[in-house]
Amino acid sequence: MKTTLRIHDCVRIGTLAVLAAATAAGAQELKLPNKDGSVKFAVLGDWGTGAKEQYQVGEQMAAFHTRFPFPFVITTGDNIYGTDRPEDFRVKFELPYKKILDQGVKFYVVLGNHDNPTQRFFQPFNMGGQRFYTFRGSAGGVAKLTEGGVRFFMLDSNYMDKTELDWLAKELASSGSEWKIAVFHHPLYSSARRHGSSLDLRAILEPLLEKGGVNVVFTGHDHTYERVKPQKGIYHFVSGSGGSLRKGDLDRSTGLTDSGFDTDFAFMLIEVDGDDMHFQCVDRLGKTVDAGVVKRPTPSTPAQEPAPPVASPVPVPPASPVPNPPPTPAPSPTPPTPKTGPALSPDAAAEKGIRSVPSPSPSPSPSSRRSPKPSPSPSPR
Repeated sequence: MKTTLRIHDCVRIGTLAVLAAATAAGAQELKLPNKDGSVKFAVLGDWGTGAKEQYQVGEQMAAFHTRFPFPFVITTGDNIYGTDRPEDFRVKFELPYKKILDQGVKFYVVLGNHDNPTQRFFQPFNMGGQRFYTFRGSAGGVAKLTEGGVRFFMLDSNYMDKTELDWLAKELASSGSEWKIAVFHHPLYSSARRHGSSLDLRAILEPLLEKGGVNVVFTGHDHTYERVKPQKGIYHFVSGSGGSLRKGDLDRSTGLTDSGFDTDFAFMLIEVDGDDMHFQCVDRLGKTVDAGVVKRPTPSTPAQEPAPPVASPVPVPPASPVPNPPPTPAPSPTPPTPKTGPALSPDAAAEKGIRSVPSPSPSPSPSSRRSPKPSPSPSPR
């Protein structure tokens, strides 16, 4: 028996096909200007699990890189969960991001509470053996610190001691960059229920950031994405779901959230063009979950609510399917960390009558015995 399609059935099928194609294209669109000469980079946090979802995020990063060629990635910590043997670095770093690493993309990382301090000696992490460091982003990647543009201050919020605080104050004061971006693990502001705002860290660090003219802060630790309302003239983004996710963890009654996403894994794309910083948050399936543009705060024009994206969306090719990644040891469950955040500096701790965790200084060399990790948060799974 032959099946005959009526004309209006064909039209309907064709229409559905067009709608499906449009939906697919809309799910993967670049919403950044992508201008020549702008500073482009990606942001990734709490990522090194070796899970399939991490690999899917890596494929989306590679797909967007074909349209938006960012030369470097900054990470907000928790780079390698669980063991960190050579095979772990391969499974949790080299393989998930192989496509963009092969394109010459550099990673600049900070340490999270799950990270072994000796990660700072791993050359592809570009920490130069230091717990905290600074570099300047440019249109081609990295430039001299003496030039303007975008300056990154990569901090260790696990051990925020006097040495680090003094270094940061000096570097901020001497920097003439138009954009000063601080990157560290524990968020000063967060609506997540599991950890939330690191109040003790905020008390000692926020005055320095404010006085030093920091415009933007990127953090992780909470396994969500959150764009926080401007705080004391500074834009705060929590990007902690690159390889770990805590579904439904955002408490939207805090009054802090401008935009939040806690239902899937995600990463960020950033473009700094003059006084504008364009941002886009993308989930592991390529869908844009947040996008907009913020103006560089100045004394006469304080930080304001972001504006919608100004660029016309550009389709991004679909990401490649992800096979099951090689097996890797799972992180061990551990007791939860206190909500008060990371260790205080010795001076601040003395004022509060709190015994602080000392800084691992001098830090061990790669050949010496590893230092113990700070007490981590629960398993990301």
